[in-house]
Amino acid sequence: MPVSHHARLTSTAWRGLWLGLAVTASSGVAAQATAAPVPDAETASPEAAPDAPRQGLARFFDPEDGQLDLSYFLENARGFLPIPIVITEPAIGYGGGLAGMFVRPRKEAGSEGWARPNLSAVGGFATENGTKGAFAADASRWLEGRLRTTVGAATGKVNLDFYGLGGDSASLDQKVHYSLDFSGAIAQANWQLAPNSPWAIGLRYVYADVDPKLRGDSALAGLPVEPRVKVSAPTAVLEFDTRDNLFTPTQGVYSETSYLASREALGASKDFERFEQIVMGWLPLANRITLGARANYAWSSEGTPFFLRPYIQLRGVPAMRYQGEKMASVEVEARWPVSGRWSGVVFGGGGSARTEREAFDGSKSVGSGGAGFRYTLARKFGMDVGVDVARSSGTTAVYLVVGNAWFRP
Repeated sequence: MPVSHHARLTSTAWRGLWLGLAVTASSGVAAQATAAPVPDAETASPEAAPDAPRQGLARFFDPEDGQLDLSYFLENARGFLPIPIVITEPAIGYGGGLAGMFVRPRKEAGSEGWARPNLSAVGGFATENGTKGAFAADASRWLEGRLRTTVGAATGKVNLDFYGLGGDSASLDQKVHYSLDFSGAIAQANWQLAPNSPWAIGLRYVYADVDPKLRGDSALAGLPVEPRVKVSAPTAVLEFDTRDNLFTPTQGVYSETSYLASREALGASKDFERFEQIVMGWLPLANRITLGARANYAWSSEGTPFFLRPYIQLRGVPAMRYQGEKMASVEVEARWPVSGRWSGVVFGGGGSARTEREAFDGSKSVGSGGAGFRYTLARKFGMDVGVDVARSSGTTAVYLVVGNAWFRP
């Protein structure tokens, strides 16, 4: 989970926390995850290779190589990983916060229970321009892993700039300053279609209450004040998952298809729909190089609140800078071992967002790229931490990464 200039609220608020994705993430507070290969069942399963009880500092080092490792600490019911939230997004000012991630391996599931543990997170953040928030989330698996639940909540205030809100093409490059007071919650249940099947179907419900207010001088004179917005939206979800690891996959595919429908009959301010398709894949190459790719397409209907329109999500690209009724993006990444637990990462991508109005249709495109490093912090879980530095046109961003930049629980 990068925590950065426009970070995406987590492992901590995982993009699954939809309001965090749409609002908090919009603001730029995030965390994502990148990890290392998961060990085989003999090393990963404590039943197969139990650790002798450790005391003091020994809990934080791996007896196999003597290196810093939090696997033993995290598998303890009281162990948690503190994740600094570092915010460098110019639109919301410098800031930071702290999140605690609790990792609970499903030991009865053997190596699978370590590759896909139960996760909980809680945290808060603030920046110098008044943006602030708090969140909590949990993703757990039940019934031998076939049922997965995700619940979460977030509240706070985001001071952010939006683009493309006017009635002509010039507005695509004109920023409008908004303050969004928000609170929201998400609940989701996914059911695996058959034991060990990669396919699952799910239902997600999102509720959000957002009060948008113009702040300062708007670049678009006469822009109407947006009324308070309430979102009440069931979402159908279809998922395909063959990843070998939740944190840092080295092979496999993850796909999520979602269709959201917010309805006045359920308490929403207005009716609107939103569709999104995400596909991610990892391929092992020679010399232990892992090649990864992520493709994303999203569409929103007429009536979608401006802060929930799709936007390009790439490392190095400010959140909400490129928005539209339609958005498509692709990012690729290569990771390779350097020495021991250390590895290097390079990445790059591009995207395009299309805005459709009665008076005009317009598109904006952007590319970005960068490099970083990883350290395997929890070998049993396959969890890496590291830093990415990314750049796009006019923007440089630094990310703290826990797991992989495309984390999905």
